[in-house]
Amino acid sequence: MARISDAMGNIDKATVLGLIEKHLKNGLDPLKIIDELREGLEMVGDKFEKGEYFLLNLIYAAEVFKDAAALLMPKLQESQKGVKRRAKVLIGTVQGDIHDIGKNIVIALLDARGYEVTDLGVDVPPERFVDKIRELKPPVVGMSGLLTASIDSMNTTVKAIADGGFRRDVRVIIGGGIVGEEWTHGKVEADAVTRSAVEGVRLIEGFTTT
Repeated sequence: MARISDAMGNIDKATVLGLIEKHLKNGLDPLKIIDELREGLEMVGDKFEKGEYFLLNLIYAAEVFKDAAALLMPKLQESQKGVKRRAKVLIGTVQGDIHDIGKNIVIALLDARGYEVTDLGVDVPPERFVDKIRELKPPVVGMSGLLTASIDSMNTTVKAIADGGFRRDVRVIIGGGIVGEEWTHGKVEADAVTRSAVEGVRLIEGFTTT
């Protein structure tokens, strides 16, 4: 049987959406589908690094994911009916990086669980994070990045948060393809590091559960 991850890796929109519709009708957990989409997106990224895919392929893959998310969101929201609004979460892709697929997956999952999420978007400078922390006082701040240069931006942002006097007040979680590379471990003074959107949400839930 065809897998969603393989179809996503091949950027086969018709097959991706058809499989999602079929699995949802059969009662498959939407979170498992999200995880397969993530695996497929990692395949897309690998092919891009190998020169098999180009920028237009990445853009189309993002569009396919957005269409897939549109199918999944009603089911995710339905599973969370009656959930009391939970903690605030501030999230954004750090300065110098414009990738947002992983970030958007996390936001969709958090929204379905009742979190109050503020999305700063992409290419977010450190001072923007600090200003929003000052305004919203969120217990968790998420930083996303895919490029190697994102590690330096994450470091700069964490330092800006500390210099602003807010580091003790927030938990910082960083995510994205680059943070999974072995050499990045310990490079950023974050409270948690993950490449998986689903794991990231679980970590955030752990930070905000009293």
